[in-house]
Amino acid sequence: MKERQSGWIGKFVLGSTVGGGLLLALAVWNTWLLQRLASQPPPALVQLSDGRTLPAVSRPHYAREPAVIRRFVSEALQALFTWRRFIPGGVGQKDLQDPGIVLSNRATIPSSVFQAGFFLSEDLRTELLRQLAVLSNKALEGRTSQVIFTASFVGNPEAVAHQTNAWKVTVIGQQVVYAPSHLEGVALPFNKEIYVRAIDPPTMTSFPQTPIEQAVFQVRNSGLEIYAIRSLPKDQSPIS
Repeated sequence: MKERQSGWIGKFVLGSTVGGGLLLALAVWNTWLLQRLASQPPPALVQLSDGRTLPAVSRPHYAREPAVIRRFVSEALQALFTWRRFIPGGVGQKDLQDPGIVLSNRATIPSSVFQAGFFLSEDLRTELLRQLAVLSNKALEGRTSQVIFTASFVGNPEAVAHQTNAWKVTVIGQQVVYAPSHLEGVALPFNKEIYVRAIDPPTMTSFPQTPIEQAVFQVRNSGLEIYAIRSLPKDQSPIS
């Protein structure tokens, strides 16, 4: 009986030793693989689902390329300062009347401008949208009136002093007002300093469904927001 128990104990000890050795060998192997992976350079290309490849560059989380910032500013201003009372139809389709969005102060703003408000930071959005509602209502005489924004100069981003991941962009442009009383258009100068900062893109558990959700996701997914718009100093040359 004692010999049988001793035999089982011996087998158990032997099995434990072999199992421990295998686990140790596996741990050493995993460590070696991790060290080898860590020593490899980051991938130079990323392959898209359609087979195309794009160069991949390792960047800090809040770093933004100058071209990305300039494009963001151009798109934001185009959306914020172009005003219509109608929604342009597609090819062969009629324009649709835009009912607009009624703000908390009961002012109505074009729907496209309201959606563009998500280019702005939270503390800037409400006040600026109210101002744009007043200005757009004054500028748009009738259903066919429209105000078109165009930028003739978008400067390179400059780092804002004493702030991290924030940039200033000088923009020179104009708003052209087209109305039945002046079909040729009236140009209004737009000389501003646009202050932009990096943000975390939104995270959504499901695909955005409503138009507002889609607008928020599309705009905020850029990882940038405008937090201030200031007039360009008169003594400063707009184009250096």
